[in-house]
Order: sequence, then structure tokens, then C-alpha cells
Amino acid sequence: MIRVLSLVVLASCVALQPAYAASSANVAHVDGVTIVSQPDPSSSLVGVEFAIPAGLDRQGLREDGLAALVAESILKTPVDGVPLDEAVAAEGGSVHFTIEPTGVRFYCQAVAFDAQRVFATFRSGLAAPDFSQATLSLARDALIRHIATQQHEPLTVAVQMLDLAQASGNNTGFPALGTPASLMQLTSADASAFYRAYYRRDGSSLSAVGRVDALGSLEQYAATLPQGASAVVQTGVKQIKAGSRELLTHRDVNAPWLVVQYGAPVLGSRDYGPMLVLAAFLKHTLGDIAELPGTITPTAVSDAVGAVYDYDAATPSLVLYVDGGIGDYDRTFGTALTVVNLLSTTKLEGSIDEFKRIAASEYVIDASVLETRARLAGMFARRTGSADYLGATLEAIEATTPQDVQRVARRYLGKATIALVLPRAQN
Repeated sequence: MIRVLSLVVLASCVALQPAYAASSANVAHVDGVTIVSQPDPSSSLVGVEFAIPAGLDRQGLREDGLAALVAESILKTPVDGVPLDEAVAAEGGSVHFTIEPTGVRFYCQAVAFDAQRVFATFRSGLAAPDFSQATLSLARDALIRHIATQQHEPLTVAVQMLDLAQASGNNTGFPALGTPASLMQLTSADASAFYRAYYRRDGSSLSAVGRVDALGSLEQYAATLPQGASAVVQTGVKQIKAGSRELLTHRDVNAPWLVVQYGAPVLGSRDYGPMLVLAAFLKHTLGDIAELPGTITPTAVSDAVGAVYDYDAATPSLVLYVDGGIGDYDRTFGTALTVVNLLSTTKLEGSIDEFKRIAASEYVIDASVLETRARLAGMFARRTGSADYLGATLEAIEATTPQDVQRVARRYLGKATIALVLPRAQN
């Protein structure tokens, strides 16, 4: 039997129901766009996330990286002679994008006083991007630099391998930014055709948080893209049948990394809260197993070992990771997998209150960032119809019982895919 031990909750001082409670968010649907507004008068900033169903599942098998190239081209579209992202920065704002299996998310942020100018600049590029060869070259070069940086991030490399191994089709498992070789094959005509086909209002969302009053009517931003819907590109990926579920690669890293991926419940299911608690338990258990030096800061600990429940992915997953550069990595790797196996086969006893507090505190801390608040509100509104991400999640965690955690462990932790990222000189 596994008896849950009490832990010191580092974040126990965090109030679990902050002043910006998400239940105050307003949700509206206009011309196919879900509009979410979270006014926060105490903030000096305003942030807007525009989520569009123009992600990896809109790419064909020979179009790897096209979704990212279109998004980057939007940020490189000339505005008074300079790229849009530089123009936004010059006006006191910031803008970036994230490519996901089922969509692209643009996030733009500015001080309230500058908001209308900053967002007008961003909208101009989003509504009429430039796909000339010059702009495409700038976008391609930027993506290739990002890809090169990612190749030195072992956790990113491992997750990309795992996602590709688990993908069943629609190009959703391919690298979000493509590869240097695939990007070189894409043309201005490809980018223009992708934009015309998939940058549509239906299924998109606009989520604003902070000094929303500085923007004026949000409907004007929702009308940036043309009306209409787009469909997923249906492609198939032949599954490789093999007895081993271990993936191995070498990179220019200083120490080996072990990353393990399990299936996980979707957002809003009855297993959502228990999986958050289970992830908190595993994260802190891994830290104890690794016997990290007392001089290691909490941030360094989370960088070295952890558990991430990716509940907003197209295919949700639980990922455990261990950096072999800290402690005895052979022992840590083996013990970590043993603990997971025991959780899925052995009865769980004792109180889980400490882990529920950890899960709730960490969720609230993560949700204190303006961009995260915009993303969570938009995601919950699209998937559940309510933008109350904070109240719904805290209630799900509080309602979790030891039996719920045991059930979720048995259901999801029985089948794992392992990725090892090793230094190039190590077998």
C-alpha cells in the first residue's frame, strides 16, 4: 500500500479565490466568434488572445510548417516600412503566436493608454498580411532560428517525438514550426492559399483581459477576419507496430533526459480534477526521489523534474520529466517509473488534502499571468460554454477523493511511451 505523506505547501499563502475571479467574465457569440471579456480595473495592461482554427490539422502531409509560416508572415508584414511585430513593440506593445494541433493563438498585449494604437496595428496585419517573397524570407529565417533554439531544449525535443509517435492523422503530431527543409519548400502561393482557406471567423475566439475598457467594442476585433468556416484536412498516418515504446535521440545537451508520456482526461470530464491532483503528487514525489541539493531554487527544481498535465491539447496527456544532470539519474529514472507503476496497481491510502492544496495553489499561481488568464477563459468558453476556469477547476480539485485519484491512475498510467534525449557522445 502507498501511504500519502504530508508535504510542506510552499504556495499555501496564495489565496485560492483572487479578486479577478473568472466568474465575472462575460461570454458572447457574434458571427461565429466566441468573445470573452474579463475586465480587471486593477491592471494597467490589456491583453487579447485571438484563437483561430488554422493549426496543424489544416496542413497537408507535404505542408509541414505552413501554419507557422503564415502566422510568422503576419508578424513580419510591413507596417510603415518595418515588420508588424517591431511596429507593435515601438508603440509599447508585444505580440506573438503559438501553433497548436487544432489552431493558432495570437496574443497581443499593451499598456491601456497605448492599447487602441497597438491593437489597430496588429489588426492591420491580421486582416491583410503580406506574403511577398521578401516577407516570406523574413518569416522563414525567424522560424529556422526558433527551431535551432528548440533543438537545444531536451524537454521540447522529447515532447515533439512523443507527440509524433502518438499522432493518428491530420498532421497533428508534426513539429509545430515545421523543419528547415520543409519550410524551404513552401512558397508565397502556399501561404496565401492557406490564409484564404483557414483564417475565418467560425470557430475562432477572442479573449480579452485586464483594462478591457481601453479597447472599446470587442466586436470590431472579432470582425477582423472574413466570415465562413474551414474544415480539417483529412490525412492518415500509418501506425508503426513495435514491441518497444521507447524513443531515443541524441542532441547537444549536457546530461540525459527521461520524458514519459501517458494518456490523460479531457477538460471538463469527471477525471479532470483528480488528474490535476495526481499530477501534483507525481511532481513533488519526483522532486523527493531526485534528492536535489538544498541550494537548488524552486524554479530550478521545476526545470529539472516535474509533471505536466496538458489538458488543453487535442489529445490530452500527462508528461513526467527528469533531468539526469542533477543527482543519480539512473536511480531517479528507475524509481520514478516504479512509483508510477505502483500508483496504478496498489491501493492508495491516507489523506490527499496536502496535494489538493498544492494542485489548487499551483493552478492559481499559473493563472495569475495575464496571457494565461486570456487563454484559459477562451479555452473554457469554447469547450464548456462557461469562462469560469478558476471556479470550475478549484471545485473539481476540492471534490477529488483518494478513490478518484486511484481510479484515474489505474485508467491512464498503465500505458506509457518513453523518450530519452542523450548527449551526442553517450550511448
